[in-house]
Amino acid sequence: MIPIEKFHIQNSNGALQAIIPGGEDIKLTFDNRKVFSAYSLKFRMKESEEQIAAILEGISYIVPAPLFRFMTGEALESWVCGKPEIDLNLLTKIVRYRDMDKTHYLVVWFWRIVSRFTNEDRVALMRFVSGRSRLPNDIADVSQRFQIMKTDKSKDGLPTSQTCFFQLRLPDYSSEVIMEERLRYAIHNCRSIDADNYMLARNVENNTQGSFEDGII
Repeated sequence: MIPIEKFHIQNSNGALQAIIPGGEDIKLTFDNRKVFSAYSLKFRMKESEEQIAAILEGISYIVPAPLFRFMTGEALESWVCGKPEIDLNLLTKIVRYRDMDKTHYLVVWFWRIVSRFTNEDRVALMRFVSGRSRLPNDIADVSQRFQIMKTDKSKDGLPTSQTCFFQLRLPDYSSEVIMEERLRYAIHNCRSIDADNYMLARNVENNTQGSFEDGII
């Protein structure tokens, strides 16, 4: 059984589109399956040509397009987006502490905790404190330093962040274990940065008082 009856397939917008002129009237059979397969592949490979050309034209205003011929796809991705792995050494080089220094027990605990994190955890941390999921490859491309500061909020509470300032705010903690538990909860469960407009509207509707920060309500 073939779930497609004619020479048309679902395009990227979800609509059925003929892969050859009049394809919606050509019945797909076992005998012409290879022809259908060839045209389907050709359609998929060329479906986004117009959009890709527009992207290339835009990038060419910054980088000469012929240079891309000397790069692999992986190299281009790394160059533009940064590496998918969060470089802990790079992160430690761009950090700045406020109201404490690198010898403070909260700072020592923080780096020990992050050193135990998986890359998935570190990506979640980056999203929590900066709204980004990657760091640049080169320290020279870092435009803003990672800030860690101590707050006077309730002891053993959840950490907060201000993504606009690449800033993590830590309350006091009773132990490293509690700090790790609160930090993991915050970075994996906080989604308010994606719903700030919703929360603002809801607060207005409910006539609530108070404020919330980017990282956690």
